[in-house]
Amino acid sequence: MQKNTPSDGSPELLSPALSPGAQEEWTLHVEAVLRGVAHALNNRAATLSALIQLADDAEPAPTLRAILATELERVTGLAAAIRSIGTPRAGEEAFAPADAVSEALQVLALHSDQRDATTVIDARDAAPVRVRRWMFVRALIVLAVNAGRAGTNVRMEIRSSGNDLVVRVASESPAPSPYVQEIVRAMGGEMLGDGLGFCLPTLAAIRQREGS
Repeated sequence: MQKNTPSDGSPELLSPALSPGAQEEWTLHVEAVLRGVAHALNNRAATLSALIQLADDAEPAPTLRAILATELERVTGLAAAIRSIGTPRAGEEAFAPADAVSEALQVLALHSDQRDATTVIDARDAAPVRVRRWMFVRALIVLAVNAGRAGTNVRMEIRSSGNDLVVRVASESPAPSPYVQEIVRAMGGEMLGDGLGFCLPTLAAIRQREGS
């Protein structure tokens, strides 16, 4: 279990105590993402080699700059995805779910089990929350992968419902996920009764509760 020490000297847990089954599940996802990263880096290396050849052939500079900018954006995305599955960040954060969705989608695009699938996550009308952002992102990743087994496309909806934020994936038979269950519980949320998602208190509900 990883720990961090806040400024007051008391230890802060970065990661909850997960069951062996949940730990193994997340490890398998990390391995799948790293396989995707390796594949993507090979593609980037091939493209950069081609750019060197173009430079030797006196390719016009504006064209080279445009291609290099695209490659830089892709490499930056790879770095962001690796950070998302790396060491957890300390502390809760208030954020819009749509911002976390873009982070989750970067990782899903590299996940080897999702290579032939398209994942759409609609969070346009979702209210802000205050949880450990990395937990929220990883819960989205695992929920989406489990719903999209065998390369099927995945659609997920994140919406506000009263005092709750509800995350629901469109799937007839989601794969059981100890990891999602335990991460959701660590965020102070609950799994939906049908197992197709989870709910968390919104930031507004937390502030109202704190003020009462």
